[in-house]
Amino acid sequence: MPSPSDNGAPLREDHGVAIVVHFAGSIHDYHQGHTFADWVLAVRPIRCPHCGREHVCILWGSYQRWVYTTTQRLRICIERVRCTVCGVTDALLPHFLHMFRRYALPLIQRALFLALEDGLWGRALVDAVGPYHRPAPATICEWVWSFALSAQRWLVVWLQRALLTIVPQAPLDGDSLPAHCQAIPNPERRAAWGQGHQALRLAEALYAATRAHKPDLVFQAKALLAFLAACLAATRRLPRLLWPGAPVRPP
Repeated sequence: MPSPSDNGAPLREDHGVAIVVHFAGSIHDYHQGHTFADWVLAVRPIRCPHCGREHVCILWGSYQRWVYTTTQRLRICIERVRCTVCGVTDALLPHFLHMFRRYALPLIQRALFLALEDGLWGRALVDAVGPYHRPAPATICEWVWSFALSAQRWLVVWLQRALLTIVPQAPLDGDSLPAHCQAIPNPERRAAWGQGHQALRLAEALYAATRAHKPDLVFQAKALLAFLAACLAATRRLPRLLWPGAPVRPP
């Protein structure tokens, strides 16, 4: 399916970033190393996502990064793979992570839905996202605003095109904006919020259409954003759903 990167352009072939892959266990299982070795071998690409050659990707070291949940902070290992033909190195990013973000993706997804669909904001949004290790209000606001900007600048168009490749007659207009979006006084912010809301609706439609054609899809509905990131990574695009797109550190 067609898909732009965060800036609307495909990744350069000599610059790998991340391959989003499903991990069947929990974040705690990953942290503890449960089935980790088997998982790495199972998800190592058979075909290089950059040059297309088969059986040329080898394990190429690893790095450590922090991941925050609502209850704890964990230091986990991210494995790398390298193509022995084209030389591009990619990180194997478990689906519960988002590029360049410390908080777990399910937590970010919950914040987006609560803000864009239910209209929660400020302290009410922070309390609803998680009762324990809560992100700062400014952090959550940045997630929502970044997603809205992604939706406005490229994500809605990509979702529409991706959905039409599966269901050519799919409706693309979506539902009418909820009252809390219509009540935003600033017209630019109101337009961005509306695009963010539409992106969530289109993402759910794309997920449903994909599952109808692939009943064994490993991603569950609660991992909607991880599913989208994996779709981007599978087509050699930057799997980043939150604007901006300039990578400054390992994903």
